[in-house]
Amino acid sequence: MAGWGWLHEYEVSAFGPTQTSYHSESFLRCAQRSDATVSENWRIRSVEIQGRKTAYRVVGGESGHPLVLLHAFGSNSGTWTRIATDLADAGFRVIAIDLPGHGRSDWLERYSLASMEDALRLALDQLGLHQFDLIGHSLGGHLALRIAARFPNRVGRLVVEAAPVPPRNEAEVETMAREGPQPSLWRSIRLLGFKRLIRIVLLRQFDLRASSPILSELKNPMPDWWLGLDKISSQCLVVASPNDGLISSRAKHLTARLRNAQLKLLGTGHHLHTNYREAFLEVLIPFLRPSCRGEAYLPERKTDG
Repeated sequence: MAGWGWLHEYEVSAFGPTQTSYHSESFLRCAQRSDATVSENWRIRSVEIQGRKTAYRVVGGESGHPLVLLHAFGSNSGTWTRIATDLADAGFRVIAIDLPGHGRSDWLERYSLASMEDALRLALDQLGLHQFDLIGHSLGGHLALRIAARFPNRVGRLVVEAAPVPPRNEAEVETMAREGPQPSLWRSIRLLGFKRLIRIVLLRQFDLRASSPILSELKNPMPDWWLGLDKISSQCLVVASPNDGLISSRAKHLTARLRNAQLKLLGTGHHLHTNYREAFLEVLIPFLRPSCRGEAYLPERKTDG
C-alpha cells in the first residue's frame, strides 16, 4: 500500500456506467494556455487579521463567481497556477489562499486543525466571501469539509481532492493500521521530498512545527468531524486516484457519508490537479457549471450519434 500520500498530488478517473468526454476545441485551447498569462495577474496579495497576515492570489473578473482553492500540507497557493486561468476563463473569480504556516502567510503560535480552520474563516470574512464554491486538495480538502460543515449556507459546490479521511473510532484506527502506513513526520518528509522541504523551510514558506500536531490529529479518531459531515448541504465531488493508499480506500467512506456526493476516480498518485490537469478539468468544470457565470471556455457535452 502506498499509505497516506497526501503530501503529493492526484489523478482523475470516470464515474458511473458511462464515460462522457467534455473535450471541446475551446476547452482544449484553455487547458493548453501558457503559464505566462497566469503570471500577469496571479500575484501574491495579503490581508492582515488580528495582527497576522494571510496571503492569497486572485485571478478572474470581479463579476466572476467566487471559487476558493485550498492547497495541500507543505504546499502553497502556487500549486494552482496552471489551473487558475482555466477556471477564470470558465467564468470564475479564483481566490487561492496560503494556509497558515505555508507560503507567504504568517505562522501560528500553535497548530491544530481547528486553529487552521479558524484562520481560514477569518480570511474568508475579511475578503468578503460570503457565498462561494470551494476546492481543497489533500489537507486543504479536509479543511474544506470542515468549513462546509461549519458554514453550510456559504459553500455552494464543494470539491475534495485526495483528502485524508480520519478514523471514526478506535476500531477504524486498527483497520487503517492494517490497510497501510499511518501519517508520520518521516513519511511526510519522504513524500514531500527532502530537498524541497529544505528549500521551503529555509525560505520560511513552511513551518515545520505544524507537522507533528496536524499529522497526529489526522490519524486519531474524530467522531465530531464525522458528525459534522451531516451538516454539509453542498453538492460535493470527491476526487481520488485508485492507487493512493489510504486516501483511495477512505474516499468511498467519505462519499457514502455525505448527503449529496459523487466519487470520481482518475489518474494515479496524489497530485491530480497538476499531473492530470486536463482530465481533472473535464470532471471539474461540468460539476461546477451551475455556479458558472461565463460560458467562453466551458466544455460542450458530446452526444451520441
